[in-house]
Amino acid sequence: MPKYLTYRYVFPPRPKNAISPDDLNFWDNGTLLCQCKLNGSNATIYTDGKKIIVMNRHGQRLTNVRVDESEILNLYRGTGGWMILNCEYLNKSKMDETKQPFNHKFVIFDILCYDGDYLVGKTFEERVQLLDNLYDQRNCEKEYLFGISENVYRVKSYLTEFNELYNKLTPIDMIEGLVMKRKNARLEVGSSEMNNVKSQIKCRKPTKNYKY
Repeated sequence: MPKYLTYRYVFPPRPKNAISPDDLNFWDNGTLLCQCKLNGSNATIYTDGKKIIVMNRHGQRLTNVRVDESEILNLYRGTGGWMILNCEYLNKSKMDETKQPFNHKFVIFDILCYDGDYLVGKTFEERVQLLDNLYDQRNCEKEYLFGISENVYRVKSYLTEFNELYNKLTPIDMIEGLVMKRKNARLEVGSSEMNNVKSQIKCRKPTKNYKY
């Protein structure tokens, strides 16, 4: 497993290929893990337990982050090596299921580096299990998220019933749709935006002027 010893930008895995909601049952075949896709800004948090770097998916600093640095630093688990967490930063004032804004929150869905080990070759399922071990599976006020701290959450991963999940979650304003990832897909080096796209598909709800 390659080492990650000093900061350098890593392109996070992102889905490119889209499917229709009508095809969800076809893909509900036991080979994929499904997560809700929240409507925010894709971000990566880099931390060695002392400093924090938060980047957007274009390799630029993510601006206007309003989560306190101490709360972000509390995410660190390790002995001094770097961690990279892939998440969504909710910054678009979208509404949750209670019709209230759920804003300026981090929601983690993947881990790319842990304690100086770049997790290249680790499967998506293994990385989700690592997140489970690091942060537990703490239920919170939202049934589709795990709670970590006041402004940091983690998406739940689902193995089955993708169509039912889509119908249940997509009426929520801040949920764009679903992302499905092959459980056994091994992380590739994030040297470009196109790395890791083949192992993921997305299913979005129809919206005018919509960019995923």
